[in-house]
Amino acid sequence: MPNQTDDLIHISTIENGVIEVTIARPEVRNALNEPTALALNNALAAVAKDAQIRCVILRGEGSSFCAGADLAEFEKAASQPASERLETLFLPALRCLMTMDKPVIAAVTGAAAGIGVSYVLASDMVVMGRSAYLKLAFINIGLIPDGGACWHLVRTLGHVQAFEMAALATPISAERCLALGLANRISDDDQVLEEARRLAQMLVAQSPQALSATKRALREAAQVSLNDTMTLEGELQDQCKASDDFQARVAAFRQSRRK
Repeated sequence: MPNQTDDLIHISTIENGVIEVTIARPEVRNALNEPTALALNNALAAVAKDAQIRCVILRGEGSSFCAGADLAEFEKAASQPASERLETLFLPALRCLMTMDKPVIAAVTGAAAGIGVSYVLASDMVVMGRSAYLKLAFINIGLIPDGGACWHLVRTLGHVQAFEMAALATPISAERCLALGLANRISDDDQVLEEARRLAQMLVAQSPQALSATKRALREAAQVSLNDTMTLEGELQDQCKASDDFQARVAAFRQSRRK
C-alpha cells in the first residue's frame, strides 16, 4: 500500500511491511467525528486486505491518541440510536483491528479517552508514553463504556477493577496500565513511536503464518472452551507445519546447531 494522506487519516509505510495509520485531528485531540471514523474504517479495511503489510501501528497525531467521539457531533445526532452510530461509525474498525491477520500496535501519547480506549484495547500490543493515560469518561455524560471496552476490561482486570475504571471514570496512568496488563511497554513521551516501531520490526522478523495463527488462536481462546481451543491449536499448527516458512526455519535452526 503506498503512502496515503488525506485530511483525516494518514497512512505511511515505514519498512519491512510495517505501516502506520494516524488519526489526524490534533486540534481536537483526535476526537472522532463521522468523517474521521468512516475514514478510519476504510483505511483499516484496506490495510487488512493488503498481503504486503505485516504489522500495523495505530497512533494519533500531536499530543493525544484519541479523545473519544466528537461530542459536538454526538449532540447533533441525539435522535439517532447510539447502537446505530456504533455499528456504522466505530465497530467496523474495532472488529477489523481484532480480526485482521497481522498484529496491531497502539502507540499511545497523551489521552486515550472514551471510545479511544476501545481502539487501544482492540490492539494486540500497546506502547504508552509516561504521561499517557486511559479514561473511560462515558459515565460523566450518563453513558456506559462501549466499543467492546466492557468485554476487554472485565477479562483483563476482573470485575472489581473494571467496575472502578468505568464507574468512577478514573484516569489510568501508563504505569498503572502496565501493572494491570493493559500495556506492554512505557517509553518517554517523545520515544513512544520509536518504541512501537522497534516492536513492529521484532514482530515482522517472526514467521508471518505463525504470527497470524498466534493472533487468531489467542483471540478465539477468549471466547471458546478449552477443548475447542486445543482443537483450533492443532488445526493451526498443521497449517504452520505445512508452510515453506516452517521448513526453512527448521533447516536454518539445524544448520546453526551444527556450527
